[in-house]
Amino acid sequence: MAISGPFARAEDNPVDVLLVDSHRLVRQSIQRLLSDSGHFVVMGEAATCDEVIRLARKRQPQVIVLNLPGANVDVLDGARKLGRQFPDIRIVVLADEADIIIQERLLQAGVAGCVSSNCSLDELLEAIDTVLAGERYLSDVLAQKLAERRLPGHAASVFDQLTHREMQILLLVVEGKNTRTIARELCLTQKTVNGYRHRLLEKLKVDTEVALTHLAIREGLIRIPGPHGISEKT
Repeated sequence: MAISGPFARAEDNPVDVLLVDSHRLVRQSIQRLLSDSGHFVVMGEAATCDEVIRLARKRQPQVIVLNLPGANVDVLDGARKLGRQFPDIRIVVLADEADIIIQERLLQAGVAGCVSSNCSLDELLEAIDTVLAGERYLSDVLAQKLAERRLPGHAASVFDQLTHREMQILLLVVEGKNTRTIARELCLTQKTVNGYRHRLLEKLKVDTEVALTHLAIREGLIRIPGPHGISEKT
């Protein structure tokens, strides 16, 4: 859903873009599409948000296109860090339509645009133009799903009550990370992480972390990899 006018970027005034995707082939494909449009200069690419933060300090792009598939801590934390350190850089996220809980958190973190990962090149160009105009952009499907979550009678997600830190811990737990690993990744003590793990069980009213993982799958927060690594909804 565009919230401003159609794409009209002049070819003699190209937009400086950084790309983030964990797969090199995907980055190269998006780079080629954007470069061939004549409207963009792709200044660099990165596999992680930490890498793009370092690049952004050096190159000061106008837009960062972020495509890190799945509900993971890299997506949430990366968007928050980028928003805090580079408030003038517009961030557009390519998101799976099923990851509505994560997308809502991304918008709350200041992401300027969320576009379906199944979008056309024209829609991606429109999204970038919209956010450069200072507006937000949501794909129609994503906008509809977000609106449905606010309709009377629509059950709220059990995860809406979680703080950002609790969501971080949850996502790492359901990835199978142990306390020591989570503590290292988040720069916390193991005692603090264990406290959060117990709190999650209480808040979400489950008895074990296996049940917690089943809840995350059932509520659509995470998906089970299907054949050839394609995620499937349960």
